[in-house]
Amino acid sequence: MLVKLIVGSLFLFVIQMLLKTVYYMGFHLHYNEHYPSKCENIDGIGLGSEDFHTFTDGLTFITSGFAVQNESIHKREYMVKHNIVGRIYLFDFNKNKAKVEELSIVGSNGGFNVKLFYPHGISGWLNKSGKKVLFVVNHEEEGVDYIEKFEFIPENKQLKHVKRYRDNTFLLVNDVQATSEDSFYFTNFGKGPEIFWMIVQMFCRFAWNTVVYCDGSNYKIVLDDLFVANGIAMSNDGRNVYIANIMNQEIVVAERKPNNDLVRKQVYPVYTNPDNIIVDMKTDNLFIGAHPIAYKSYLVFNDPAVNHSPSQVLMLYVKNGNITKTRELFYNDGDLITGSSVAIVFNSKLLIGSVLDKTVFCDVNIPL
Repeated sequence: MLVKLIVGSLFLFVIQMLLKTVYYMGFHLHYNEHYPSKCENIDGIGLGSEDFHTFTDGLTFITSGFAVQNESIHKREYMVKHNIVGRIYLFDFNKNKAKVEELSIVGSNGGFNVKLFYPHGISGWLNKSGKKVLFVVNHEEEGVDYIEKFEFIPENKQLKHVKRYRDNTFLLVNDVQATSEDSFYFTNFGKGPEIFWMIVQMFCRFAWNTVVYCDGSNYKIVLDDLFVANGIAMSNDGRNVYIANIMNQEIVVAERKPNNDLVRKQVYPVYTNPDNIIVDMKTDNLFIGAHPIAYKSYLVFNDPAVNHSPSQVLMLYVKNGNITKTRELFYNDGDLITGSSVAIVFNSKLLIGSVLDKTVFCDVNIPL
């Protein structure tokens, strides 16, 4: 009798997880395409623009060449064919022409090698002398992630490598949010590079992921129990931190304490798979690149040469640190842009990045 009870319970558990997974994958979903105005692909950049950081002067730094070492052979072949390697591009919102330029990367502090550079999340900080500092997640080799620190040299259009960060709290790092010129938060979106644990986490819906704070030399976990923590961003006053809990399809709003610990204050459902988050510099509203139909995104990540996935941009309105409502600014079925991962509106222009596809630039002729 006991054996039958155990077997029956396990069977019901598996059925429940299967149904939840099927529902999450979005086989039943359909959206209608719309743009805020005229949209076009940007010149000067290849495939891939996974994350952005925009400074108040409109200069935007773009990571390209994101890859982790446990991905499919199809994706690797696609990256080789299209010369998708680790790069950082510069885009200027103040110029009329929608064009980017690649920045040269110099320096090798701590053993950094630009040939092993697979950039992911990015965040910037303006230091006391007015120099732009960038923190970039780097999946250098299997099971070994770093956060790289660069300094922008505008006269040479260069990024100078300054420092690299590494700790045993780096499991599978996704995004980073600067809090000073030598401190930051970062998200882990897996327990490590092993594909087995990622499948177990997704199927069993285990909330294994964390947010970690680094003060420049010491690291501490400041938020846990996240289900695939993705993008992270901080309010302009530094009081609140926003985390994309992608597989729960929600944004976690956390209050930042004086010791840099984070305490959940709101969990806001977005009913899509949020990737990176950018905070509007004037209003504190959030711009999010999202993957609305999950199974199509997974097909693209497995074989981008033959699959397309829809792209979506959300604007989340924020009041007193809390999210109050959602607005969809952009949706495309995947022909203009596949797999949108990040977006920002600046001076009535919308810039949209993708994991492995083209970058899109739109006019915004609607009130926000």
